[in-house]
Amino acid sequence: MMLDYKLYIFDWDGTLMDTIPTIVAATKYACAKLDLPMISDADALSIIGQSFVLVIADVVPELRNNPELLQKFTAIYETYLNEHCLDNPLFANAYEILEQLTAAGKTLTVATGRNRVMLDDILRHTGYGKYFLLTKTACECQSKPHPQMIEEIIEFTGIDKSQAVMIGDTSHDIHMAHNAGVASIAISHGAQTYDEIMAAKPDYVVADLYQLQQLLS
Repeated sequence: MMLDYKLYIFDWDGTLMDTIPTIVAATKYACAKLDLPMISDADALSIIGQSFVLVIADVVPELRNNPELLQKFTAIYETYLNEHCLDNPLFANAYEILEQLTAAGKTLTVATGRNRVMLDDILRHTGYGKYFLLTKTACECQSKPHPQMIEEIIEFTGIDKSQAVMIGDTSHDIHMAHNAGVASIAISHGAQTYDEIMAAKPDYVVADLYQLQQLLS
């Protein structure tokens, strides 16, 4: 089976770049710095893909209804990520997929829960910004699984949603695709387990970017 779309909407963290260990470490580092109860890796993983400030209190309840503490926690978390964001490698075969789709004349975009400033820094320093016509983050749009990011990408590009596909590593990506009425491809090498992401009912699922390239070739 070979898929052929005009518009490809990629998640970033856990899909194209292997940032998951750094995100988990940043969350736990903020807990330690503020002498808050240490959360588990599983709890830190559970909020990846959504807007951090909206969901962090779900796993660190001490932050709920405490805007001053939430602000301090977020600042520590983002500082840690900024200091380590360039330490993270792209997943194997990411470059090849982006090159292949670009050469085929496809439109590539990003829809991510990551902070706008950090995403722009990564794209600028890695040089990968050249592949993407447009990027959307939770800083300017509602958090996944709300469809706003995809809807704004479709409006900007003018490409019909029947010719668009969302590619991501969490159920939040897949639910966002469902909510926007576009196809979805789940990739299971990121933040969630195979069972967790399959529960969201993606249209297609691949284990890694090598399988994704085969699906799109």
